Amino acid sequence: MAEDDKSKEESAGKAEPPKKRRSLVMWIAISVAALAVLGGVGGFFFLKKGEPAEEKAAAEGHADPAPAKKAHGAAETPKEGQKAGVIFDLDPFVVNLADTPEIRYLKVSIKLQLADGSVADTITGRLPQVRDSLLLLLSSKTYEELRTVEGKMDLREEILQRVNTVLGATVVTAAYFTDFVAQ
Repeated sequence: MAEDDKSKEESAGKAEPPKKRRSLVMWIAISVAALAVLGGVGGFFFLKKGEPAEEKAAAEGHADPAPAKKAHGAAETPKEGQKAGVIFDLDPFVVNLADTPEIRYLKVSIKLQLADGSVADTITGRLPQVRDSLLLLLSSKTYEELRTVEGKMDLREEILQRVNTVLGATVVTAAYFTDFVAQ
């Protein structure tokens, strides 16, 4: 009988540690879940804290909400002294720059502001000539010419001249860079 009591105590002693281990694993899992929830809530408030004042005011009804982004070909609001026009998107350009002996690249996306919406069809019909002219212009530039703000402004003026020359009339009133990467 003494042996039976010993075996019962041993079996009771062996059964007890797995219960403690399960309990420990359960508490760790609960703690990890609680930390994840708290981290998510904290992250939400941290990101919400950086919201601009205009958006907060618009959400509260104190100010006009920000205007929606314009769709392709939509008219832009004119600036003072400037006529309203239609924006024409050109596909992005990727060219080698004229730098030697280094090989440098330029990736640029250009949007053209047109004086009249009916000119968009004209540009679409002459798009190969417009792109060719702009590719030649862009690939003739060096990195040093394009890295300054003045260089970008000069390029913008040259783009206007080239496109209007190809189209045979002054129909493009402005050029905008929406992506400009030179390396």
